[in-house]
Amino acid sequence: MLKPNDLILLYHSENAKYLLTLPEKGELQTHKGIIKIENIFQKDFGDEIETHKGEKFYILKPTIADLEMKVKRTTTIIYPKDAGLILLKTNIFPGAFVAEVGTGSGAFTIVLANFVRPYGKVFTYEVREDFLNNAKENIKKAGLEENVVFYLRDVVRDGFLQEDNSMDAVYIDLPEPWEVVKEAHRILKGGHALISLSPNVEQIQKTFRAMELVGFVRIKVYEIFEREILVRYSGTRPKEFSITHTAYLLFAYKINKR
Repeated sequence: MLKPNDLILLYHSENAKYLLTLPEKGELQTHKGIIKIENIFQKDFGDEIETHKGEKFYILKPTIADLEMKVKRTTTIIYPKDAGLILLKTNIFPGAFVAEVGTGSGAFTIVLANFVRPYGKVFTYEVREDFLNNAKENIKKAGLEENVVFYLRDVVRDGFLQEDNSMDAVYIDLPEPWEVVKEAHRILKGGHALISLSPNVEQIQKTFRAMELVGFVRIKVYEIFEREILVRYSGTRPKEFSITHTAYLLFAYKINKR
């Protein structure tokens, strides 16, 4: 049975879904009606629960994509469609040490922390204190704060605090990522991946060149599109709106230059 502090997704439809850390008492008010928290404690994942209006919600186990998309945003975030490819093309595993530049709202930090736990760490850097404080709250809500080390620090100006050749992966989400490439090369293990995300082609061009000069190979750029398919009794077709351009993903792998 569910208990206080459990994280659940109350799902009625795509227009009515709520990510909720269960309090000890109270009620959840929705446009479909009110749900008493005490009634949820009589349920388990997969069960249904009704509002006072008789509308049915289903209690689902939140996915990492749910946690990522439901963060309180102060910035744009890395979408699940991009995060999936990033994870598959880098060395992320339980116990990995990874560095992230540009914490933002902490959405991708949540993804990384989930995959390096229980023994790994995400070392995430942010220059704005208000962004960092918001990210800390988002990551705490996801229950992953033990796997994240936060730094209020300008990596462009002051560099990383990690030792040489100590990181299994480095992620850059900055307006001028090329400024961090040399420092990323220093802390990254040989043969491991550096990933940079940028919305504009001009950023990719400068970063690509910086990677070549510093000592990276197998440099590739990708753009991922996502289109949902609507399945209905009247006919199956693509959804009218899809997630198209969010960012260019630049992957590169460190070589040990002599």
